[in-house]
Amino acid sequence: MKTWPIVALLILALAEVAFSQAPPAIQIFMPGGTLPPRPIRFTLTRDDGRIETVFTDTKGKFQVTGDLIRDADYIITVETDGATYDTTVTTFRIVRGTPVYTPVFLRPFKGKPITTPGVVDVRAMDANVPKDAVAAYETGMKALGKGQTEEAIIQLKRAIKLSSHYLRALNDLGVLYLQLSRLPEAAELFAQAVKVDENFHLARLNLGVVLHRQGHDKEAVKTLALLYEKDRSLKGLALSYADALLGLAELAKAEQVLRAALSESTSDNSAQVDLHYKLGVVLNRRDQFEQAAEELKKAVTINDSAANAQLLLGATLLQLNRLEESEKSLLRAYEVAGPGAGNAQMFLGQLYLMQQKPAAALMAFEQYLKDVPGAPNAVQIKAEVERLKVAKKN
Repeated sequence: MKTWPIVALLILALAEVAFSQAPPAIQIFMPGGTLPPRPIRFTLTRDDGRIETVFTDTKGKFQVTGDLIRDADYIITVETDGATYDTTVTTFRIVRGTPVYTPVFLRPFKGKPITTPGVVDVRAMDANVPKDAVAAYETGMKALGKGQTEEAIIQLKRAIKLSSHYLRALNDLGVLYLQLSRLPEAAELFAQAVKVDENFHLARLNLGVVLHRQGHDKEAVKTLALLYEKDRSLKGLALSYADALLGLAELAKAEQVLRAALSESTSDNSAQVDLHYKLGVVLNRRDQFEQAAEELKKAVTINDSAANAQLLLGATLLQLNRLEESEKSLLRAYEVAGPGAGNAQMFLGQLYLMQQKPAAALMAFEQYLKDVPGAPNAVQIKAEVERLKVAKKN
């Protein structure tokens, strides 16, 4: 009976979910309940590990649309501006067919407007930017808040032309290009920001992320290693650095970075899930399947709805021939993400073949072909489906 090799590193193709009602909405309020004076930048983290940096409109509202929508838990993180509000974290859940409106009340700023040693304060830099450049930036951000992407790009470019050292505009236009998958332009802007001030760590992190996405992992590792030595506590740095190291197959170093991050106490459950998951990926790549399963179990214990962790855990347990546990994780992954976890059906098909359950294997493989029609092993799976159909008739 045929089986297929376990692929340790999986990529989830998350399917877009259509909602009949208005898109889920997030409304951010300033301390005291007033509307923000300008668009607010925040991070939206989904329970499958997807992280997006987005902006509200000019009234603090953001609608979750497109492929960001699915039945899932989300975390909203608004980083402090160092003057008006403190870092604020809120969670919410999207459930199919249920209207979602999530108000976020920013926490009042209680500290002194200081800057971490060695890290540039972007707000302070605005004081040295010409007023017309600041005005162009704010106009661009308002356009972005209204969904007028091209106008936002025009205005942010104008702001940079008026002030080539305008760090906030350089970084935010880079983030916008990153969201639009215009990677060369994003990389150029982040590199320019780093050149203006090497202590602008956020731009250096973003540059490393873009270089990794471009497949330039050698440059990404070099960029992120410098940052890691200076400020390894920067949010998202350990994961980004580990990704770049994985791209170079520097697995031991990637494991070291992830374990160091996990050893630091943090109340950010989402970050813990991501770190355990990524460590599970690394350990799979090192053929250390028992240890990989341990890390992935930690991830799903924190968040049972982390579909990517459940899927990889199921595949890892299948490699270890722990079939009942594997089936449970694979079914949970598919329950959470549906066709977005279509690979779970391929692994379930293999599992059922190992259990000598041909009818269940046939159903799983057929579902896999529906969910992942462009799968690289589609020809092989189709041949197995035909073999199972013939055997069923006999």
